[in-house]
Amino acid sequence: MNGHPRKISFRHTATLLAALAALLTLASCSGLGGLANVVRPEVDVTDVKVLGTTLTGADLLFEFRVDNPNAVALVLDAIGYRLRLNDQPLLDGRRDQRLRIAANGRSTVELPVTIRYEDVYRVIRSFGDRSRPDYALDADFRFDVPILSAIDVPVTKRGEIPLDRLRIGR
Repeated sequence: MNGHPRKISFRHTATLLAALAALLTLASCSGLGGLANVVRPEVDVTDVKVLGTTLTGADLLFEFRVDNPNAVALVLDAIGYRLRLNDQPLLDGRRDQRLRIAANGRSTVELPVTIRYEDVYRVIRSFGDRSRPDYALDADFRFDVPILSAIDVPVTKRGEIPLDRLRIGR
C-alpha cells in the first residue's frame, strides 16, 4: 500500500450491491415467515350483555370471537361500530385499542358501549305497528400486520327483535 486510495470499478460496485441486496432479501424472507401469506382473521358476534342501567341509559357489552388462522400474531388496532333499529341509527362510534391476537389462536374481544334512553325512545317511535322490529350491527375490525400495514375485517349481524318476548319492569 502506497497511501493512495484504491480505485473500485463500477462493475465491481454493482456486483457487491447485487450480492448485498440478495442477502438482505433472503434474510428478510426467512425472518418474516408467514407474512407473505397473511389472510383475514374470522370475526363473529358471540354475545350481547346488559352490564347495567342508569337513569339516562344502559351499558352493553358486545362480545366477538376472533380466529387468527395465520402463522404470525396480529394486533387489533380499532373497532368501528354502527347499530341500527328499523334502519334508524342508535349507536355509532369507534374504539381504539391494542389487543394482540396470537398466531393460530382464538381470542374474545369485548366492546363496551352505552345507549342513551332518549335515543332508544326516538327509535322505538319508528316501530309503528311492527311486532318484530329489525336490528343491524355493523362493525369494522382493523388489524395491524407488520410490514403489510393493515387488514380490515367487516362484521355484520342482522335480525329481528321479538317485542312479545321483551318484559319491561320485571
